Amino acid sequence: MAKETEISPIDENGISVSPGAALGDITIIKQARDAATTEHNLTLKEAFVSYRAAIGWSFVFSLGVIMAGFDPQLVGTLIAIPAFQHDFGVELKDGSFVVEAQWQSAFNLGVPVGQCLGAFGVGWPLEKIGRRWTLAGCCVITLITIALQTSAQNRPQILIAELINGVVLGAYPVIAPTYISEVTPVVFRGVAAAFVNLSFVIGQLVASGVLAGCQSRQDRWAYDIPFATQLIFPIIILVLLPFCPESPWWLVRRGEVDKAQRSLERLTNGSVDTSMLLAHIQLTTSIEDVETEKARFIDCLKKTDLRRTIICIMVYAVQPLVGNFLVIGYAVYFFELAGLNASSAFNLGVGLLGVGFVGTVLSWGLLKQFGRRTIYNWGCVILVILLLLVGVLDVVPGYGTTNNAVVWAQCAMMVVYNFFYDLTIGPLCFVYLSEISSGKLRDKTIAIATTVNALINIACAVGIPYAINPDQGNLRGKLAFVFFGLSIPCLVWCFLALPETKGRTFEELDIMFQRKVPTNKFKTYNFSGDMEEEQENRAA
Repeated sequence: MAKETEISPIDENGISVSPGAALGDITIIKQARDAATTEHNLTLKEAFVSYRAAIGWSFVFSLGVIMAGFDPQLVGTLIAIPAFQHDFGVELKDGSFVVEAQWQSAFNLGVPVGQCLGAFGVGWPLEKIGRRWTLAGCCVITLITIALQTSAQNRPQILIAELINGVVLGAYPVIAPTYISEVTPVVFRGVAAAFVNLSFVIGQLVASGVLAGCQSRQDRWAYDIPFATQLIFPIIILVLLPFCPESPWWLVRRGEVDKAQRSLERLTNGSVDTSMLLAHIQLTTSIEDVETEKARFIDCLKKTDLRRTIICIMVYAVQPLVGNFLVIGYAVYFFELAGLNASSAFNLGVGLLGVGFVGTVLSWGLLKQFGRRTIYNWGCVILVILLLLVGVLDVVPGYGTTNNAVVWAQCAMMVVYNFFYDLTIGPLCFVYLSEISSGKLRDKTIAIATTVNALINIACAVGIPYAINPDQGNLRGKLAFVFFGLSIPCLVWCFLALPETKGRTFEELDIMFQRKVPTNKFKTYNFSGDMEEEQENRAA
């Protein structure tokens, strides 16, 4: 075996600038190059055959995200259920009941506040005990919080349950993209990461469907059944996890190369040369070790990782800033305020999430045909236009009195909004989180992005009830104007700073960021064979 050599970070001219971590021998370099070539030539059909185990386990990890979509949708919609309003609300002069704005805000704050803690906190167990055991611990905590929810006798108990549950709900969207990006091939990575968004939609859809079926009940089962339905997902995960392979990337970073080899063998079939995949992981890890010696949160804000962290933060922050918290989280309540009866509002809410499901599935085809940047940016353009239309319809004369057609048109715009959201920026966010972040800092980068997203959701959870409640601001659809204003600078940033990552291996992305490739050059950047030449020269 050739002697160990040193690799160096690469400047914009492809020149080594300083020594770093051990790279390994020339055999590893050549095997890594062969692995990259094989991945570039792999078709989607071949990936389904050769990596079917990895794809299957990726979907299992995404089941946790279903709970992250279920609970916020559940709590946001419970306030529209008559039995819940009666048991946990106050009586108005006309004899109806309503959950007070401060308690609406409190309930909706529970999850995002907990998410901030969970997103940051999950980085430690992910690094120390691995992806599998971290997911298992989160599922156990979820089971405990469901017991608290179904036994709740007062509003503080529900709030405490939401705070605790929020911690693990902040962890699930970090765990799933981390694992998915580490076990799936390049050609399937976008589809697998987009499934994370589909899991959110499935959780929202199941929650809305159960709520629609229970909302007419007059007893506490109207909201206890939806709470108890959450038990399904952590139980399924806990049953399957003992058979799940650990992430080979995590094992390599711990120096457990033999275990990483066995994990790769379990994630692929016999047609895949796992020694090449292992060499690619080792080489990419060595390159990242040069750029970042340690894996700390502060390292996400240093050198080239700062640019990568900002991109991850923005693609996640854009989601609530363009109004998804209003459209998805408050859809049913908004429909009732717009004048629809409870039955029509719940049915339209289920329909809204149903078209979101269809949109996410269709996004898989878009990911194959178009670049990430194209889909994300033009999706933002469409959503900005729809927000403007929702706001304009709210100021049409006769709204809700003599002109009910305008109310239905406004609600229809929100359904269309959710379709395009889940067709574009919804799934593309998780694709970018998986691809932009470096392997060594992936869990921490996604954690930071998740925390920023949660902080924005906290602001929405506090402000929206006061803005739309009839006893407060009573803005109704005019609130869309606020999000329209917030979305314009987001749109500008997307066109200026969001790079194209389709078809790039992690090694290629690492070097492109090290070379500070401009945003508009990511799609067409050509290494012209210099990667192999440089790495072989270092190993000579």
